[in-house]
Amino acid sequence: MISSTLEISPYDESFTLIVEPWADEFVIHPGQHCVVVAYHPSVTPGFGASLAQGALIVWVNDSGATFSFLRDGVVEYETDNAIPPVP
Repeated sequence: MISSTLEISPYDESFTLIVEPWADEFVIHPGQHCVVVAYHPSVTPGFGASLAQGALIVWVNDSGATFSFLRDGVVEYETDNAIPPVP
């Protein structure tokens, strides 16, 4: 499994992180260090990011990818629900 990591630096205000295309939401509190790790069976997964309505939205971009969310070094959530192929 090939992985790619996106680190979320600690910030001085709480905000919501949304990981797409799963629409999973995580509230990040001041000082917390969080990481999104994307996994793919054959390619290095890529990320996209944007800000919208006070939330940081992160996209994992590759069909077949899954992800884990770590907060302060501990896995808090992971999915084996892979992104379906794009027609």
